Amino acid sequence: MKKIIFLSIFACFGLSNISFSQSGLGIKGGVNFNQIYTDAGSFGKNISQSLDTKTGWNFGVFGRLGKDKIFLQPELVVAGRKGNLSVTPLSGGTPVNVDVKYTNLDIPLLLGVKPVRFLRIMAGPVASLKLSEDSKLKDALNGYVQDGLMDAFNKASFGYQLGIGTKILGFEIDLRKEGSLSEISVLNKTDSKFSQRATGWQFTIARKII
Repeated sequence: MKKIIFLSIFACFGLSNISFSQSGLGIKGGVNFNQIYTDAGSFGKNISQSLDTKTGWNFGVFGRLGKDKIFLQPELVVAGRKGNLSVTPLSGGTPVNVDVKYTNLDIPLLLGVKPVRFLRIMAGPVASLKLSEDSKLKDALNGYVQDGLMDAFNKASFGYQLGIGTKILGFEIDLRKEGSLSEISVLNKTDSKFSQRATGWQFTIARKII
C-alpha cells in the first residue's frame, strides 16, 4: 500500500510540472482486452477461470518529461475492465458463467526509450485504485466465502505495463501488455485459499494538447 501511495504522489507531481518543463501534456483514450485468471486453491473445481477476453474502455491524461531518446511518462487513466469466471453453485449442477465489471483509476509511471525516431518503447509500474465494481462476482461467491463480504475486489492493487508506440498524422498510437503484480481480489483474505489476478492488452490513441 505504501508503494501505491508513493507512486500516486510521484505521478501527480510529475503531471503538475509538465506544463513548466515544456515536455508535453496530452489526452488519450482507447480500449482494453482483459482476462481474469484464478487459482481456485481450496475451492477446487467449483471456480475456474474463463478463456474469454472481454473488451473494456479507458480515457485519461498523460505527460512526457524528456525530448530525446529517454523519457518519463506519468499518466492518470480511468479504465473500465471486464472478465469472466465459471462458478459451480454450492447446491451443485451446471457451472454458471459470471461476467465481471469493475472500474479503476490507473496511475502508470513509465520509462520510455526511442531507439528510432518513429518508435517508442515503454515499461513501468501501475498503481490501480478501485472506483467501482458490480456485485455479480460477490453474489456468485457468497456461499463460498464469509458472510457480510462487501466487495470482491481490492481497493488498491499493483501491476505493470509494457508496450510500443508510434506517431501517425499527429496522433500517438500505443499498444501495451498489462498485468497484475498483486492480488486484485479481497477473497484471498478469507480462510479459503483463492488467488485472482488480471491480464490483458490496452490499445490507445492520444494527442498532445501542450
